[in-house]
Amino acid sequence: MAISRITKGQIKRLTIYSIAAAIAFFVITLIVFLTSPTLDYMLVIALTIAVGPPAVANIIHNRWKNKIERATPEFLRDLAVASRTGIPLQTALEHASKRIYGPLTFELQVLVAHMSWGMNFNEALTEFSDRIDLPLIKRATVLIIEAGKHGGDLSNIFDSTAQYVENVNSWTAKRKMQTMPYVAIFYFSVFIFLFIIIIISTMMFAPMNQAASSGASFIKPILSQEASRRIFLHTALLESLFGGLIAGKINEETFADGLKHAMVLCIVSGVGFYIFLH
Repeated sequence: MAISRITKGQIKRLTIYSIAAAIAFFVITLIVFLTSPTLDYMLVIALTIAVGPPAVANIIHNRWKNKIERATPEFLRDLAVASRTGIPLQTALEHASKRIYGPLTFELQVLVAHMSWGMNFNEALTEFSDRIDLPLIKRATVLIIEAGKHGGDLSNIFDSTAQYVENVNSWTAKRKMQTMPYVAIFYFSVFIFLFIIIIISTMMFAPMNQAASSGASFIKPILSQEASRRIFLHTALLESLFGGLIAGKINEETFADGLKHAMVLCIVSGVGFYIFLH
């Protein structure tokens, strides 16, 4: 069964549309709530509109990618076994395209269809690699094609490539586990910042503004409670946005992988300010 996928190109287009929609939303709310404190919370919604859809699309893409990469070693080892038993390569691929490799099965069916239309194995494999467009699959494809050009036992080529892909998958999983504490640090820093700001605002700025409004001339706060709340909220949103992007880059591969963290942290910051400092 084919599993739906979202390509990198689709994610880029969705990001452009989301940013455009967020800008349009914020311009409209800027006109409506120009002098209202509600404008700050509209900014939170605008940020969510900007990063939310591409974040969800990137999650779907990464799940598809992970399933492809985990299934590839098993597929290559099945080809190696078929090669040792003397089964022709195209027949082995046809059998493989009927097995359950998750989303890789559908891609193999397309590869087999291209070979049945007259493509040789190297051409079909190159087209397969370009269509999937994953760095690990591209490297594995190059290894198979180059090894095949210079001769050699196909079963050994498939086995060694499967081992290579497996090693890369293992290293990637290990790296994600090792960098997970750094992601937690970004979340912890945002929560601590929110906690400190809430304490300062409720125990310092609010009493100072009340004292000043009651006629205590010796207490003159530099910022009003509303101005300080706005500055702190904007600071929290900036920390959430950039902290989330950096967390994704550290733990996974790209800044796009941090969009989900940025979305969660921005929403938490907005909700925290709305509940405790509204």
